[in-house]
Amino acid sequence: MPSSPVTYAPRERWQRWGKRLLRLAIALAVVTGIGWRAWREREKLAAYELTLSPGWLVVSGLAYVVGLAPCAVFWRLAMCDGGARPSWTSTLAAYYAGHLGKYVPGKGLVVVLRATLVRGPGVNAVLSSLTCVHETMLMMATGAGVAAACLLVSGTPRRGLLVGAAAALAVVLGVGAIPPAARLARLALRTLPFAAEEAAPALRWQTVAAGAAMIAIGWFLMGASLAAVLAAMGERAAAVRQITLPTAAVALATVGGFVSLLPGGLGSREWILMETLGPAVGSEHALVAAVLLRLVWLAAESLAAFAFWVPETLCRARVKASGT
Repeated sequence: MPSSPVTYAPRERWQRWGKRLLRLAIALAVVTGIGWRAWREREKLAAYELTLSPGWLVVSGLAYVVGLAPCAVFWRLAMCDGGARPSWTSTLAAYYAGHLGKYVPGKGLVVVLRATLVRGPGVNAVLSSLTCVHETMLMMATGAGVAAACLLVSGTPRRGLLVGAAAALAVVLGVGAIPPAARLARLALRTLPFAAEEAAPALRWQTVAAGAAMIAIGWFLMGASLAAVLAAMGERAAAVRQITLPTAAVALATVGGFVSLLPGGLGSREWILMETLGPAVGSEHALVAAVLLRLVWLAAESLAAFAFWVPETLCRARVKASGT
């Protein structure tokens, strides 16, 4: 017999429409933020006559996407420590889509996007949100540590000041990514009526150690992404061919942009890249490279989010159609 259509009570209908409107508002906010950022960067490049090698820009985007993958893996491992089993396609789709939220003022949309999109047994909003915060803190702490180590061997001017600042950031940010911070979060959640105790992550030291090692490798790939942008511009400076300088510049600029709390590190990331990379390639080339890098990363994040969102959506549709 044909199944009867599903009916909803008025309250349930309002809740369903409310969720749809919220998703639409989030999507519009992300699209607006991305469009505004792309337009701003395009205006900066308008004053320069550039001859670019598209192949190197593709290499840059691929290096960036692969460089972010260890962060997504750590996020999933952290959720698994909390008893969840998110699917890989859901984790990757949510992770890369979450990066697009950083272009919206406040940066809180990053957590909202990831918590909304990730799916799997045992996954809930509290667990995914807290582990997202742990992942971000570990990524930034590791980036600061990698920047400090690379600056020591890169011969950058004012090296002592930059190394000290990077090392201090590594320590401060690292506190938020270690298991004691997760235990404090669990204790805090016990006082909230809407969050169950088991929803808080039980982060393990082994997970943090493995995550830090993987993410450190990812930072060098992101440094390779900057080196590829410079190669696309025809830059062949000896200092740039050493992966340590681009890695230090990218890591320090990204961490500095995060600490600034500006959408996508607006202005602060470019300034740090210019200060770090300028002595090797010149201030003008450093500025152009910073703008190009942001555009390449923005395109790569968007394409990666879409690439993982499609199979995840198809998988959900199959599960819903089968009724399981």
